[in-house]
Amino acid sequence: MMKTKNILLTLIILMLTAFAALPLAAQNYVRNTLVIDTPTAYTITRGTYQVSVLGYDGGGMEVKTFIGIHDNIFLGVSFDIQHVIGKERADPNVPGVVAKLKLTDGWEYFPISIALGYDAFYIGEQGRVYSNETQPGERNYSDNELNRMIYGPYFVVTKPIYLLDDEQHVSFGMRVPAQPNYVPSDTSYFVSLDVPMGQYFMFKMEGERVYYNFSRPKEWLFNTGFRYSYMNMGVELAFLFQHNEPVHRIVRLEYRAEF
Repeated sequence: MMKTKNILLTLIILMLTAFAALPLAAQNYVRNTLVIDTPTAYTITRGTYQVSVLGYDGGGMEVKTFIGIHDNIFLGVSFDIQHVIGKERADPNVPGVVAKLKLTDGWEYFPISIALGYDAFYIGEQGRVYSNETQPGERNYSDNELNRMIYGPYFVVTKPIYLLDDEQHVSFGMRVPAQPNYVPSDTSYFVSLDVPMGQYFMFKMEGERVYYNFSRPKEWLFNTGFRYSYMNMGVELAFLFQHNEPVHRIVRLEYRAEF
C-alpha cells in the first residue's frame, strides 16, 4: 500500500512540475492522441485517419479507428475480441464509440490543451472489473450483456513542456463509467507523461484507475511503455502493473495518414 502511494505521489509531482515549467523551444513532434491506456487532449487534423491494432494477454485483440472531421474533433469506433488467437473460444465485447472534442490549446505563453471525449477503456478481463457496493472488498467481474464495464466519458488536460530541446507532454484527467451501470464510486483519475528519446523512440508512463477518493489502491494501475515511430507508422510495447497481479503485456501497431 505504501509503495503504491509513493508511485502515485511521484507521478503527481512530475505533473505539477511540468505545469509550472515555461516553454523554451519546440521541435517538429507528433502529438499522440493516446499514451498507453489513457488519452491526451490532442486530436488529429481534419481529413486525417488513424488505425491501430492492439494485442494483449490471452490472444486478445482490439482494433480502433477514427477520422478527423475537424482539426479539433475526431470520431470513430473500436472492436475488442478476447481470445481471438489461441484455442479458447473467441469472446467479442460490445463495439465502442471513440470521440474527442478539443476545447482549447491555451495561450502562446501558456499552451495547455483541454478536451472532452468518449472511449471504451480496459481491454479484456481488465475491462470487466467493477465495484460491488454491497461487497466493496470483493473483486467482481461484469456478467452482463455488454460483457464489460465501459469507462466512456472523460475530461483531460495536456501541457507540453520543453526540456533538453525536446517536447514532452504531461496529462491528467478524470473518466466516468457509463455502461452497463453508472457506479459513481468507480469514477477515476489518471495522469501520464511521455518522453522522447531521440527522433524515433519515446518512453511513456501513466497511472490510472485511481478512484476519486483514493480508495482501493490494490486496483490502481501503473503502466510503462516504449514507442518506435517511423514516417506514418508506430509500434508500441507496454506493461500494465497492478498489485498482486501478473504483469499485463500489450503490443500496439498504429498507422496514420490523410485522405
